[in-house]
Amino acid sequence: MLYVYIIIISILIGLFRKGTLSNLTQISLKRIELLILACLIQGGLIFFGSRKVQFILDYSSYALIFSYMVVILAVWYNKQLKGMNIITLGIILNFAVIIANGGYMPVLLSSLYRVGLDDFALILKEGSYVTHTLITEKTLFIFLADVIPLPSPFPDPSVISFGDFLMFCGVFSLIQNAMLKQEQNLESRIQKSEENSNM
Repeated sequence: MLYVYIIIISILIGLFRKGTLSNLTQISLKRIELLILACLIQGGLIFFGSRKVQFILDYSSYALIFSYMVVILAVWYNKQLKGMNIITLGIILNFAVIIANGGYMPVLLSSLYRVGLDDFALILKEGSYVTHTLITEKTLFIFLADVIPLPSPFPDPSVISFGDFLMFCGVFSLIQNAMLKQEQNLESRIQKSEENSNM
């Protein structure tokens, strides 16, 4: 849900900057089925994990790691898009901290309380969540974990990682570049025309 808000905010800013909404249809994403597969895997982990399906509980860390490998492959196919390099770096940082901590994304407990996610904090305390775990003294690369609180008035109070932040920046860059592309090309043509007329 958080990414939906980021996309909406990016589009609104693009419109404010006189960008064109229809330009978004020109974003050519390759191998989108890989992104869908990764989303289905992570969504399935959360859905079935919350219902205590034993198979999911036993292999959730492997499935999460595999889903990130699929995402990395998907962004590699789309590396030509502006902003994708930032998105890729964010994904790799998240992937690194997850790998280092046994297939789980560590979360800072105090940040959860700060944004009002007390129920989620309780679930993590019980150790019954399939994709995240609480930060402890044994946690590696804490600075890459979910430690950054996004409290109200943000529409969806959350705790994110530095990798998430980079991905948000990459998505923002991708959308802004697409929406303003036509205007940028027009400005470039006008500038070239003025330069030629002055020669």
